[in-house]
Amino acid sequence: MYALQGLIAVYFEAEVEDDILSIFRRGEDFNYGVEFMLLLQVVQSEIGEHVEDALATLANLTVEFRSLIVQATQGQNFSNKEYTHAVVIRFPSLDALELFRRSSEYKNIWRSKFQPLMKSSLEVYFRVDPVGTDIM
Repeated sequence: MYALQGLIAVYFEAEVEDDILSIFRRGEDFNYGVEFMLLLQVVQSEIGEHVEDALATLANLTVEFRSLIVQATQGQNFSNKEYTHAVVIRFPSLDALELFRRSSEYKNIWRSKFQPLMKSSLEVYFRVDPVGTDIM
């Protein structure tokens, strides 16, 4: 991660679904929606098994909320260590994002798994909306 005049870039390793066809089956779902990024700064002493457990628990939750989620990736930041981990989840709508974030399951995971490990966190979300009709 590099910060330059307010710009933050995060480079992280992530796994994607083994079944590439499932991505293509979602087709038009990738053209619009809301991208949710969660940047995590984990206390250095907690990096390892506890973080992996928290991320695995969150990954399992995204599977449970499959009807609200287009795609989810997460991993460890391998550039600068200000933010040690990142999670990126694509939702089909702002309503879907809010349903997920307000769910008791997400709040419980955040409170029990992530908060004890966190030095800080940053949530960013933005709309993804195609402009025009030309394919790039």
